[in-house]
Formats: sequence, C-alpha cells, structure tokens
Amino acid sequence: MGNASSFKKYILKNLWIIVIIFLFTSCNTSQQNFHLHPNSYIVDQLSNKKIIMLGDFQHLNALPYKSLISLLQEWLDKVRNGESKDYNIVLILEAGPQEVSILKQFISTGNWKPLLDFWLPYSTIEWLEFCADLRSVVDQINKINDHSYYSKIRFDIFGGEESNIFDHPEFLKYSKSEGSKYFVNIRDSITSQNIINYLNKNKDRKAIIFYGNLHLIKNYVNKNIAGVSPDSEAYGYCLAHYLKQEYGDESILSINQYRVSRQMIKNSPFADAKDSNIFVYSKDIPWRSIQPQNYDAFILRHEKRTSQHRLTNIFSINVIKADIDRIQFLEKYMPGYLAESYYNMVRKSLQIITGKNFSTVSEWQIWIKNNKYDGTARLNSKIFKNEIFDLYYRHPDDRQIKWELYYLGFEPRIVSSRLLPKSEWDMVWNDAQHRIKYLNEVGIYWVGTAEEKLQAKKILDKFIAKGKHREITRPQDYLKLYRKIFEKANY
Repeated sequence: MGNASSFKKYILKNLWIIVIIFLFTSCNTSQQNFHLHPNSYIVDQLSNKKIIMLGDFQHLNALPYKSLISLLQEWLDKVRNGESKDYNIVLILEAGPQEVSILKQFISTGNWKPLLDFWLPYSTIEWLEFCADLRSVVDQINKINDHSYYSKIRFDIFGGEESNIFDHPEFLKYSKSEGSKYFVNIRDSITSQNIINYLNKNKDRKAIIFYGNLHLIKNYVNKNIAGVSPDSEAYGYCLAHYLKQEYGDESILSINQYRVSRQMIKNSPFADAKDSNIFVYSKDIPWRSIQPQNYDAFILRHEKRTSQHRLTNIFSINVIKADIDRIQFLEKYMPGYLAESYYNMVRKSLQIITGKNFSTVSEWQIWIKNNKYDGTARLNSKIFKNEIFDLYYRHPDDRQIKWELYYLGFEPRIVSSRLLPKSEWDMVWNDAQHRIKYLNEVGIYWVGTAEEKLQAKKILDKFIAKGKHREITRPQDYLKLYRKIFEKANY
C-alpha cells in the first residue's frame, strides 16, 4: 500500500513538472512572434540574405535616418566583435550618382562646401546631421581596418536613382500627369536595374537599401500617390518586386518601419514589448490597415517623431543667394510641375527670411548686394512677429501655410484645423520663438557665411552655458540637444 501511495505521489509530481514545462514552453512560443532587438536580428539575417531593404518612413526627418545609422552601427559592432562574417556591405540610398559622389567626397574630407553648394537651399538640417553621422560610421570602419590583421571591412555607398532632377533637369519640365506616369511605370524598374548591375559587378557584396516605404512593396499595387492618373493606369510594381524577381524571394528582406502608439501596442499581441522597438514578420501583424501583405516584415517603433527643419527656413545670406540662383535656374523649366513646386518653395523662403517680395531675379540680386542682411536681428524683430501673425490669420484655411510654420519651429498644434484664438497668440509665439531661434542658429552654424557662423556659435554657447549643458563644438550635436530639450526625444 505504501509503495502504491509513493508511486502515485511520484507520478503526480512529475505530471506537474510536465504541465509547468508545457505552459512555460507555450508562453515562450507565443512570444516568439516578435524580436525585441530589431537591429541585432536584422544584421544576423544578412548571413542568409543578399539584400536588406529598410523603409524610410518620412523623408528628410531625423528618426528614419537614426534608424539606419543605428542599424549600420549594429552591423559594425557585430563585425568588430566577430559575431558577423558579413564584411562587405554597400549602402544603397534613394539618390542619384552625382549626389552620392558629393556625399562620398564629404565623408572623405569633412568639407561641407561641395555638399552645400549642390543642395542649398533644399533638404533639411536633419539630412546634414545624417551625412555627419554616416561620416562617423565610415571613420570607425577606417580605424578598424587600420588595426586589423585579418579580414578588412569593405563599405561602399551607391545611388540607385538614374539621376537627380538638378543634374537631369528634363524631369523638371514634366506635367503632374507625366511625372505620375513616370513614377508608376518606369522609375522603380530603372532603379532596380541600376542596383542589379552594381551587385552583379560586385558579386560578393551584400546590400542594405534605404528607400521610402512605398518602394519596398513586393506586390502589384496602386502607386498613384500624386492623385493624377485614373486607377486603371495607376497600378504597377515597386523596387522590391523587381529585386525579388532577380535574386529570389528568400534572398530579399523588405522591412517597413511603422510608428505605433502605446494604445496600439497595449491592445495587441506585442503588449509585453511595452516601449521597445520590435521586429515582426508580416504574418504576425494584426492590423490590416497597414497592409502587412505588402512587406516581408515590420519594425514597430515607439519613439516620438520630430519635425523636419528645412534649409529654406535658415535666415542666412547664403540661403538667400542660393534661393536667387535656384529661381534663375528654374525659370527655364516653367511651367513644369516639379519646376513650379521648387520655384514656389524658394519664393516662399525669400519672403519669410527677408520680408521682401520682389518679382524678378535682378531685383533680388540688387537688394542683397546693397543691403547688409542680419537674419538673427530679423528673427528677433517685432516686424517678423507681426508678419507671421498676419500670415497665419489672413489664411485660416491654408494647410500649407500652417505646415510651413511647423517646419519653421512651431509646435504641432499649429497645423490643427482649429484656428488658435488670437488671445493665445503671444503665448504660442513666445514658446515658438525660442525653438525657431535655436534651430536657426544651428542652421546658420552649418550653412552660413563665416561672419554669420561666428555670431551663431556665440548665441548657441550662451544657451549652453545658461542651461549648464556640456560644451559642444559640432552643429550636429547642437541639433541633438535641440531634440532632447525642446522635443523630449531620446535620439
């Protein structure tokens, strides 16, 4: 009897152990539908992939650029620590060959001038920060290679696009409809062939492609983002499809990046991730609204997305001169849709940063030649405050003007459809002015004349001293500090 009782206890004890192991295994299995360290997981996937495609989820903004830089840093750290054997990587950017050539020249020399001469007044200070961060990654690679007795890291940058509109200006002449049809039917197929040609010449090289999320779609979809063509003419294939055709579906990993709210995560299978970025395969995405079937996988991001800050909004003599040069250049291609878009952008830039509204290039040239321009003084003036007030309230339904003010440095509520009460304007302006002035001085320190840069550095250093922040010398570090202080962003 005693032996039977002992045997029963033994069975029950072991049965409980089996149940506990089963439950533990089940819990772990249920949690295997995402990966908590996306960059580490993606770099590991390079061992069996030819191409990793990472989505740029908002052009010219800091967070997408930081996502790419952090992925490259993870790759470099793993190679350095012997955790990855993928020594030979090319970064493929959504850019033309001339853009990439000038970028590589900057990375090699650290000289900003050729880069700014090519781009001013377009792009953003966040893009300049990305260029500086990319140079830092390459500098690390060079230092590792200088002290390595074994495998050398080989890193290249390639531009997948046929050209840039400023070195191939025929695109500027296109009508809106012509531009849309080119985008739907031609652009991605040409880009894919450029990438295939490059990789076929460099067969042992693997690629990280950083392109807008739309280009990473692998299915036949409506590509008519411009809203021009009828639906029957708007369907086409994207870059991911053509590359998968060439190299096979399993050789390409197409990763959309998507910002999710805490509420979305809380009510999802990923609730345990909380505030972590996670890698999720598309089959495990529960939200049909983000069309998971179009991508292989997602990085679900939780960080706050900050605004982009355009170089057209930097109150500098160099920006004014670049605006004038662009007007003169673009006039030849009017009334092309892109030509007109870029033309209007620089016209608005000149009006905001000077307060003037001349109609001809010669008038602008005479004005800037005969007037000593002080952008910082204009920003501090009551005249500028009144102009912004008039601009906002004179056009209450103009969403584009509201977005321009947001890019200038106002908080996100400025783009709301609800017009701010005039009684609140002074409070809104006083808050915005601090942000606008700081951003402007950062931009001037990057792109201004020598005299403007000296003045900007003094103003920024006063801010640093007042806030008891650590000493800073590089413009990209001032920009990071801006996000930390004004945006409460952690990148």
